[in-house]
Amino acid sequence: MPANIAGRQHLDERAMKNLVLFLRTAFLALLLAGACASPANAAPSCNGNAGNLVFGTVSLLAGGITDGSSTISYGCSSSPGTQVLVCFSMGPDPSTSSYDPRTLPSDSNNGSRMAFNLYSDAARSTIWGKVGASYAPVPVIMSFGAGEYYKSSTIPLYGRIKAAGQQGLPAGYYSTNSIGGWPMIMSYKDVTGVPSPSCSASGMTTSTSTYYIQAIVQSECQLGQITTMDFGTVFQNLTQNVDSTATITVTCNGGQGANGYHVGLGDGLNSTSGQRRLQGPGGFLNYELYRDAQRTSRWGNSTNYNDVSGVGNGQPQVLTVYGRVPAQSTPGVGTFTDTVVVTITY
Repeated sequence: MPANIAGRQHLDERAMKNLVLFLRTAFLALLLAGACASPANAAPSCNGNAGNLVFGTVSLLAGGITDGSSTISYGCSSSPGTQVLVCFSMGPDPSTSSYDPRTLPSDSNNGSRMAFNLYSDAARSTIWGKVGASYAPVPVIMSFGAGEYYKSSTIPLYGRIKAAGQQGLPAGYYSTNSIGGWPMIMSYKDVTGVPSPSCSASGMTTSTSTYYIQAIVQSECQLGQITTMDFGTVFQNLTQNVDSTATITVTCNGGQGANGYHVGLGDGLNSTSGQRRLQGPGGFLNYELYRDAQRTSRWGNSTNYNDVSGVGNGQPQVLTVYGRVPAQSTPGVGTFTDTVVVTITY
């Protein structure tokens, strides 16, 4: 009996060892299977932001265009061996829903808006739009290689302001301050194995940010054509007044008080004690220039006193100068002339 019992104990211990060996082998097999299996791809995560788009000072009266540019920095995390489609969208004008043009509101809250636009190419020929709009967004494919879990890059953003049709805008700052920045939307999705990825595909994840845009309209004026004041030919002594007129063309941007202009006339080359004089054979002839047709208000060069003021609207404005040679004795026969300096202050 004792021998039989001992035999059974020996068999039980061997069975137990076999069971332990089986469990260890099975566990090792599970570990090996887990190591060989491909992990599930994690959903991508992306973010980005655009730098300030600053146009600087814009001369509207000079015409032409003013360009600006900025850079969008972005980054995505994903699994190695995957591809992520990232689409960058720029929305329409918040006030008009227009893509062409977009506008920047005046910081002065005067209701003025400056037209501009956003482009995806340096030639400024392709307007930058958004997913589902008439103007397309900008797509980028990010490919993650072996061991790559995060990638970052940049793309350029281009802007342009056209002066045409905007000459009457008041001077000052125009920016996105009052609208909280210009919106940019990033849409992204894992497109591994997709033959033709599209920004309009379903299941895109979106991330929204804003950026600052600014332009400064320069206060400016231009003197255009100035005609000659010709008193004509007098065939007799100056026994009565001889009148004539000339015009000065002024173009100023503005529309608001800060953009008012002042046009002053100098006393000429031959003046004495504030009296304008024409010089000719034998001496001088007195004459005067006036702001009114009645010739009662002398046109001088003192701001806010005897000059002529106005408010620019971006269009040429014609000012009339009224001249008079009063009755007087003539010093001689011939041509009498003078040159007057026209000064514009704004």
